Amino acid sequence: MRAQAVAIDTDPGIDDALALILAFRSPELSVELITTVAGNVPVRQGTENARRLLTLIAPGSTPPVAMGAARPLVRRLYTARDVHGSDGLGGMSRIRGPSGDARYPIAVPRAERDAAGRLVELARRRGDSLTVVALGPLTNIAAALRRDAQAMRGIRRLVVMGGAVRVPGNVTPCAEFNIFVDPDAAQEVMESGIPITLVPLDATRQVRLTRERLRRHLGTSRKPLATAMRALTRDLLSGSLGREGFPMHDPLAVASVIVPGLLRTEPFPMRVEIRGADTLGMTVADRRGPAGAQSGWHRVDVATGVDARTALDLLAERVFEAGAPPRATGRQAPRVVVVGSANTDFIVHAPKLPVAGETVLGRPLLTAYGGKGANQAVAAARAGARVRFVAKTGDDDAGRRYLAHLRDIGIEVSGGVESAMPSGVALISVDRQGQNQISVAPGANERLRPADLPSADALRGASVLVTQLETPLDTVEEALKRGREAGATTLLNAAPARPLPERFASLVDILVVNEGEALLLAGSSDAGVDAAMLALESRGYPRTVVTLGPRGIAYRSKGSSGHLAGVKVKVLDATGSGDTFVGYLASGLARGLSLPKSLAEANAAAALSVTREGAQPAIPTRRQVTRFRRSQA
Repeated sequence: MRAQAVAIDTDPGIDDALALILAFRSPELSVELITTVAGNVPVRQGTENARRLLTLIAPGSTPPVAMGAARPLVRRLYTARDVHGSDGLGGMSRIRGPSGDARYPIAVPRAERDAAGRLVELARRRGDSLTVVALGPLTNIAAALRRDAQAMRGIRRLVVMGGAVRVPGNVTPCAEFNIFVDPDAAQEVMESGIPITLVPLDATRQVRLTRERLRRHLGTSRKPLATAMRALTRDLLSGSLGREGFPMHDPLAVASVIVPGLLRTEPFPMRVEIRGADTLGMTVADRRGPAGAQSGWHRVDVATGVDARTALDLLAERVFEAGAPPRATGRQAPRVVVVGSANTDFIVHAPKLPVAGETVLGRPLLTAYGGKGANQAVAAARAGARVRFVAKTGDDDAGRRYLAHLRDIGIEVSGGVESAMPSGVALISVDRQGQNQISVAPGANERLRPADLPSADALRGASVLVTQLETPLDTVEEALKRGREAGATTLLNAAPARPLPERFASLVDILVVNEGEALLLAGSSDAGVDAAMLALESRGYPRTVVTLGPRGIAYRSKGSSGHLAGVKVKVLDATGSGDTFVGYLASGLARGLSLPKSLAEANAAAALSVTREGAQPAIPTRRQVTRFRRSQA
C-alpha cells in the first residue's frame, strides 16, 4: 500500500502530541513536513515541543520542522496554557532523569523559520497527492494562501480540527479554541476554495480518553512512549475530567485521514464570524440548503458524527499501547458508496392489490424507512461494509428523522438538505402473496445534483460505488464517472426501469436489473433473459445480473453465463428485497469475493428479507444470512 503524503500544521499541546504519535505510527501516512503556529503555546515553545516529540517518537525518517506565525493575523495571541501546562506538554519537558538531565531531550535538527513558504513549496511539488492536516489556528494556512493561492487550492484536501457547528464552543458559548484564536485567518481559509473537511467539537467530543482507559492500555509498561504519555496526561486527566474523558480533538483529525469513512460528514456553506462581540470565532454553517446559500459562502465538508469505537481502537493500538509500530492491516471494513434516494414508506397490507377505481381495506398503516438508495446502503452496512450514502432529503421532520436513523446505523451521510422540497415518500400496497404496488413522490430526491456528489478524489478508497435511477439521470451518470475515476467498481441498479443512453455502458462494471428491466433495456419485450443479456453485452455492458424472483438469478460475465436457483421461502413482503440483494452484492464484491460467491450471498439475503415486513426492517444482518444459508444446506 502506498502511504499518503501529509503535512501537519500544529501548535503542540497535549492532544497535538498524541496526534503526532498517531501520525508517525501509522504506515498509511508519510509525514513530509511539520509546521508550527502560535496557539496552545507561543510558537517558539510549540516548535521546541514538536522537536522534542520527534526525538521521542524517533520515526524512521524525520521530516523538516518549520516555525510559523508567532501571532494571529490581526489580533493578540490567546493561549491555552491553563489546559496544557506552561510548556504545553503537561510539564513533560521539565522532567529530569537520575543524572539531572532532561528525561525527554531534543535531538533533532533546529527548525527552519518559513512555515508558509515550506507549505507552498510542498503543495507545488506534491499537488493533489498532498493532504494538509491543521491542528491549530489557521494563521500559517492563510499565510500560505497569500503566497500562492493556486498551489494551495491544488492540494488533495485540508483537514481542519476546529469549530463548533451544532454544539457549544469551548472558549466562548459560540467559539472553539483554534478558530477563536485567529478567526480572520479561518475566514480567509474557508473562502479560499481549498477542499476542506472540518472536524469540529461536534465530532471530537464523541471520542474521549479517560484515565481508566489510558491506565488499562499502558499497564505497567516502562517503555519511553508509555512513560511519556503518563507524564503528558497526568494533570490533564486528574479529577472529574479524567473520569468523563478528554476529547481527542487533534488525534481524531489525523485518524480521519488514516481511516476513510471514519467521519460522517455533511457539506455546508461556511463562514467564520469576525466582528461580533459575543460571537467572535463562531463557525456559521448555512443549513438552509442551496436555495438559501449566500454568495461568497464556500461549501465545507463538516464532520457531524464519528465511528467512535473504531477511532478509540485505532488510538489504543497505535498510541496508547505504545508497542512496536504496526503494519497496515485490512481490519477496516470495505467501503461501499451508495448514491441514491431516501423515502419514507407508508405501507398497507391488504388481501389483494387494488385495480383502477377500486378501494381495498387493509391492515393498520406501517411507516418505515425506504427508498432504493437508502435501502441498498443499509443492506451493505448490515452485510458488514463501511458505507457512505449520498442523498438529498427535505428540511422537514421526516428528513431529519431519516438522517438520524442512518447515522445511528453507522452510515456516513452526505448530499445535503433541500429546503424547497419535502422529503421523498413512497405509498406501498402489499397483497397476501407478498407482491406489491409502489407509487413514489420523489420530493427532495429530484434535487440531488452532480454538485452534491463527492469528488472523485474524495471517493478514493471506495471499493464499490452503487447507484440506481430514482434520482436525476445526469446525477447518476456523474456518480458513475467519479466512481470509475476513483478506481471503484461501478454497479448500476437500473430501476425504476427507463431507457438509458448508449454512453452509460462504458461507465458501468455491473448492471443489475430484474427480468422486465432487462427486456426494456435490451429493446425487446418478448426476448428471453439469455437473449436480453447477450444484447446488453453487445451494447458494452461487461457484466449483467438479472433477478428472477423465486426462480433465482441469471448472470452473464465477460462472455460466460450462469444461473443460481431461487431459495424456497414463505413470502410475506417482497418490498425492498431487490435492494437487499444489491446491497449484499456490493458488500461481497468489496470484501473481494468473486461474482458468483457474492451473488450466492446476496441471493440468500434477499430470500430471507421477503419473510419479513417492510423494506429496511426486513434487511437481515450478515450473521443472520450465514445462519440461514447453513439451515438451507
